[in-house]
Amino acid sequence: MVRTVVARQGLRRWALVAGLVAALVAVPVTIAVWPAPASAVEPAALRGRIAASGGQAYHGYAQSTGLLPLPALPNLAQVTALVSGTTEMRAWYAAPGRWRVDVLGEGTERDLYQTPEAQFTWDFGDNRLTRIDGDQPVRLPRAADLTPPELVKRVLGAAAGDRLEALGGKRVAGVDAAGLRLIPAGPDTTVAHVDVWADPEHGLPLQVEITAKGGARPVFVTRFLEIHFGAPDPAVLTPPEPRDGIGYTETSAPDILSAINRRRPVPLPPALAGLPRRDAVAGLSAAGVYGTGLASVVVAAVPGRFGGPAFEQITAYGQKIEGADAAVLATGLLSVLAVRAGNRTYLVAGLVGPDLMRRVALGLTAASS
Repeated sequence: MVRTVVARQGLRRWALVAGLVAALVAVPVTIAVWPAPASAVEPAALRGRIAASGGQAYHGYAQSTGLLPLPALPNLAQVTALVSGTTEMRAWYAAPGRWRVDVLGEGTERDLYQTPEAQFTWDFGDNRLTRIDGDQPVRLPRAADLTPPELVKRVLGAAAGDRLEALGGKRVAGVDAAGLRLIPAGPDTTVAHVDVWADPEHGLPLQVEITAKGGARPVFVTRFLEIHFGAPDPAVLTPPEPRDGIGYTETSAPDILSAINRRRPVPLPPALAGLPRRDAVAGLSAAGVYGTGLASVVVAAVPGRFGGPAFEQITAYGQKIEGADAAVLATGLLSVLAVRAGNRTYLVAGLVGPDLMRRVALGLTAASS
């Protein structure tokens, strides 16, 4: 399960920066694989089949492994573990609005259910069921974001216009999968390439590897170890019923950016570091995306009571930026930036290098003066 993510106090302090990271985080490590004589599929055709695979039902066992050197930030232990360690998952998927992902650990299990009515989390250790109502445009990352189908959807959705190349086939979970390589066009991204293997018939992504520039191997890998095509048992997708002996709570999905936007709208500049701006979340002037493809950065302007703790933590672990009250935390793939200007804190995240983040920090400082 993924409980209502972190404790309420921690959620208020970290949902913004972690939500930004969630939108962009996604990367794995190499695991021994076997070459397979997969059916040759042109990269553009395979990408089309992948894009159309959202209705393909399946159930299986997946594993993600990350090597990002993120520090153990307070209140974010569960988040950093997703991209700096190994996560074991069982997944059942019937449709976009009906699925389940279980995170397995030693003697623990945390389940996340998506139903047409709401999301539910079930923690066996705490013996607690939680219902979460409402949408979550900005939220903490979770294990369900790192299953191969979900990760590929996010990466390809952000990488429009980037180059595709054919990639040799690979046997994944007993399937002769067809491959494609995505090579970012933007020079500012830290991503060298993203390799995807998918079932050539259904288009369902089975394995993803993301490699940073200058790297000899991927820094994040997610793949199915077992996969079955077809609808899962409906009973598996039904959350437990609240009953005696089971803790039960209901909560609304946090929407901190919307609250900030309503109370104190902050128009972001139309461009930063030469990158044009577009909306990150429709109707929110407090958040924007700058750039295109994987060389994009997400920017959010937040008041001091929300951004202050995040700023202090990033400056404690990151590198100070000359000419601005700012610091950047860089991992070689993902960079997180905090800028303080007046009574505002700007939080920025992207698969870009520190040099671009420095230019963004100077641009935000100038725009706020």
